[in-house]
Amino acid sequence: FDWNGGAKPNKLGDDVLTLGMASGLGNNCAVEIGGTCFTAPFTPSPMTRAESEAFGIHSNLDDDRWAGAVKACHEQGKSLPTSTDLAKLASQLYVGNPSVGEEQNVYNLTFDTNSSTAKALGLTPGFALWSSREYTALHAYYRVFGTTSSDFDWDDRGTSYVQAVCVGD
Repeated sequence: FDWNGGAKPNKLGDDVLTLGMASGLGNNCAVEIGGTCFTAPFTPSPMTRAESEAFGIHSNLDDDRWAGAVKACHEQGKSLPTSTDLAKLASQLYVGNPSVGEEQNVYNLTFDTNSSTAKALGLTPGFALWSSREYTALHAYYRVFGTTSSDFDWDDRGTSYVQAVCVGD
């Protein structure tokens, strides 16, 4: 709920109160960081190679979950987050809001389960989110958000433990 309507700052914790996964920010926005709207995380449905190709994504997999995430975001008029977007998200999820570079691995962190961002997204440490960037027709980049570290890496696009969020207006 946004208790002052359209008036600024429209920021979680200042004038926005959440109940469950609702954010009050409108347009499926669970949290806004630096002007970027992040949706709630979801587990993408896999796409077959034929479905991916028909959608315009070259794939060498018949269970391409990354392509499924791209499609799900596209259907909302949004996109998968860039590595920069994921780094901004990481900075908001750890105690002290550490500086996290876009493709940097950062250690000796403490995941802040009480942060307004973690609460708004319903997140606890130990999750991973797909990036918009492909590595190959078999692999894509993602960021892991652990209890004491945040890593940027790539894996098989059919990996089932990597979730997705969408970003956009």
